[in-house]
Amino acid sequence: MSPSRPKLSPRAIEYLLSVLRRSRGKGYARQYEIVEDLGVSKPTASLMVKKLRCVGYLRVEGEKIMLSEMGEKLVWELIRRHGIIESALFELGLSREGACRLAWRIVQEIPAEDIERIWIKLGSPESCPCGYRIPSIHKGASMKEVEPCIAFRAGRRTVQS
Repeated sequence: MSPSRPKLSPRAIEYLLSVLRRSRGKGYARQYEIVEDLGVSKPTASLMVKKLRCVGYLRVEGEKIMLSEMGEKLVWELIRRHGIIESALFELGLSREGACRLAWRIVQEIPAEDIERIWIKLGSPESCPCGYRIPSIHKGASMKEVEPCIAFRAGRRTVQS
């Protein structure tokens, strides 16, 4: 992660991932969808959306909530980091579930150069143990091509088929 960028809480990351998922197709998310995804109250969701908008990760136009350009870049980087860390932890013997959960907790803790070294040591995997594609280091593709691995988020098993 960029040294000048403040670390986000795991919950804030979940909000960004929810906006990404719910933006598929229509290009935006609605607050009630985030509430549904994360099991939070409307006021709680409203407060976090406001915080993420204020730091520049989200744009809000009326009831439409979208990732900003900075938010897209961050989410791209987080998904890449998560896939690499999850792969390494799985190779070390953790279960897919354990690797996925731990990877999301430490995704911002490992320096970028170390993430890339790990990726190379692993043989440059193209997908995480749960089957989701690991995005390239350079954000060249569309965000529509990136799917976050949240297979074991909050204890709900939703493994990709």
